[in-house]
Amino acid sequence: MSATYNPPRQVYPISTGDPMEIELVFNVRPCGTCKFFWPDDPNDQSYGPYPLFDFKENYPEENKPDGTPESYPWIKGISRESGFPNGEVMDGCRKTPIMTIGINPNMTAFAPGIKGTSWAYPLFTSDDGTDGFAKYAYYYRYRNVYQERFDFDFVKKYLLDKSKLTVTENVVATQDQLIAAKDGKITEAQRPGAGPTFDLKIQYEGEENDITITLQRKKGKARYVLLFNDEGDLSEFKAGDIIAGKLVVPADEEVQIFQELQTYYEQFVPSLNDFSTFLKSKGHDDADVKIGEDVGQLDMVACASPHWKPSFLGGTAASENLIINNCVSKNAWAMKQLAMTRPAVLFLVGESSYNMFKKSFGNLIHRNTPLPDRPSDYAFTLFRDTIDSKDPTMFKYETEINEQKYNIETRLIVTPHFSFNNNFAPQIRLYSAKHDELLKEFPDCFEFFKSDPRITVDEPDKGYDSYAWSAEDNEDILNTLKTKYADCWAKMSWDYYNPHVQMAQVLMDLYNEGKLTYEAPKGGDKGFLQRSQGGCKFCVNKHWTFPEGCPYGKPEEDADKHIPASFISEVVKEITEKGKPQHND
Repeated sequence: MSATYNPPRQVYPISTGDPMEIELVFNVRPCGTCKFFWPDDPNDQSYGPYPLFDFKENYPEENKPDGTPESYPWIKGISRESGFPNGEVMDGCRKTPIMTIGINPNMTAFAPGIKGTSWAYPLFTSDDGTDGFAKYAYYYRYRNVYQERFDFDFVKKYLLDKSKLTVTENVVATQDQLIAAKDGKITEAQRPGAGPTFDLKIQYEGEENDITITLQRKKGKARYVLLFNDEGDLSEFKAGDIIAGKLVVPADEEVQIFQELQTYYEQFVPSLNDFSTFLKSKGHDDADVKIGEDVGQLDMVACASPHWKPSFLGGTAASENLIINNCVSKNAWAMKQLAMTRPAVLFLVGESSYNMFKKSFGNLIHRNTPLPDRPSDYAFTLFRDTIDSKDPTMFKYETEINEQKYNIETRLIVTPHFSFNNNFAPQIRLYSAKHDELLKEFPDCFEFFKSDPRITVDEPDKGYDSYAWSAEDNEDILNTLKTKYADCWAKMSWDYYNPHVQMAQVLMDLYNEGKLTYEAPKGGDKGFLQRSQGGCKFCVNKHWTFPEGCPYGKPEEDADKHIPASFISEVVKEITEKGKPQHND
């Protein structure tokens, strides 16, 4: 692990004299405000060291995938000294009309298993005449539904091998490699917190009890990785196999970088596809709404962690709140981007993201019927309320500073968490009291739920029973409910969710209201969703010019449409002061 950070850390934001979309690059990439993520000594970091990669050129030649494969070889890059990735700016176009915000980037390499071993993160340098800031900006401008990894066989070459232990009993291990004494399988590999040490449980064939291997190491030293998963066929190993080992991918190795599809990033795609079909029905034959180009992806906190709870953020509620205060309110990276972008609609991903947003900016959330303080079905209740276009939930603020006016009016939608596919399956969710009442009144309908193999019946979770099925079976199951069990359906239709379809409907409503518009093709160029108001120089400026340029003409807009970063900073200062509710539960 490097003894220094690249680039050096900045504890406080700096002014570069650039528009906000550019100034954020020069502030988020080197941000070192949170000592939990960026202690003075890199060897004291709680996470990592993880494999890192760099571009050989500022704008590398990419291998474009055919369709949306699960994984594909993306670019040829170069490895860098292992460490922890820099904070992230928004993915995508800076003037996209649609935006999502989650809590923070997911530290995927933290999870023990084959994928966790293979993940790699960007760390851009200015070596060999390149520009680390230009590479960083380019990477996040065009990131979409993928995340990077190295080939598993490539990674395995760099397991340390100076010491080995063949495991025969419970043991606290510090050796480089742990070897299987017999055939067996991994049964558990849980990591309860950010600490570098964790327990691995294995079971040998013919033995009744698990063996616990405590993988012990110090911060900053080579981390243990698993060469098998903790469930399924890939959890099984043979005698003599390396079960776990310490990994150090050396710097300056040429490496094929792969892109791997991520559920979180892809979760919005079915809704965008439905919206594209809708746009085509309106005469926009080339409509193809995409993550990254038409949907910007942002997080409230810029630095990654594997989970969002105190044990992964310094160990206490106070340490977690300090991170939130630093990133969300003090530096306000996400709000600065939101204030610059001014999208037509913002999807807050998961109840926790909404709660964090509300805690900091709740005074500026407006709805005729206020959202519940304690939603009974958590994100699903908030989703049901915020998709109501007859009573929309809005984030609104307007001000005038030094005779310059500013306003933002963005529709808010709170969604179930994107990381879990079962959140987005068509489903009926019934509060237990209502469930029991309907079960008594319509036993035949519930017998259909329980007997049809296409329907997954979940036991009550936090007071709700749910019945879910696949999108492919949705039309047929709904038809059965509406015809054979019409009276029951009439009483439970309000409790039916189909989030992909319902999110698409929000976009259609915004189009019908004129809040989302489509620019017709001109001069042989493709049409596109109209960008949000205001100029933008993110892709073309004095620091870098991306080969793709800006297809929306934003850099050429009148000078008065390019709002200076200093003005946005003043606006965001007002938003953070006036948006924070005085009392938070």
